[in-house]
Amino acid sequence: MQQLPTILPPPELPDGTVPARSAERHANLVRFQAELEFVQCLANPLYLHELFAQKYLADPAFVRYLAYLEYWRAPEYVRFIVYPTALTYLSLLQTAPFRLMLGDMGFVSELARIGARQHETWRAEKGAAKTESETVKDETEH
Repeated sequence: MQQLPTILPPPELPDGTVPARSAERHANLVRFQAELEFVQCLANPLYLHELFAQKYLADPAFVRYLAYLEYWRAPEYVRFIVYPTALTYLSLLQTAPFRLMLGDMGFVSELARIGARQHETWRAEKGAAKTESETVKDETEH
């Protein structure tokens, strides 16, 4: 079975050759990609619930790993984060009460609802977002 590449190869040089990548550099890139993907998964409350259900959040070693991942807040790394909510949840996961609340599906559903609402409106300027009734009213007046 052919192993699929986990990262893109280095770009070609102007002469058309592809530079060699050391095994250490390749391993570092794979680790970077894996940790970035994991951190961004933390933006999903259902994923957090699954970590709770599988008892990862009760494992002190896993909690220490989450603390280690706080380096993603540094400017040279944070620029790769697409879902900033992941960093908020990463911090909250350092607290035992938050980890315990992830066992409550009502709480998890509320986190998901709030997150969905945030993603719907985060680019709307304050005061510029119209309610559905205002939009309908505007359309019927024209």
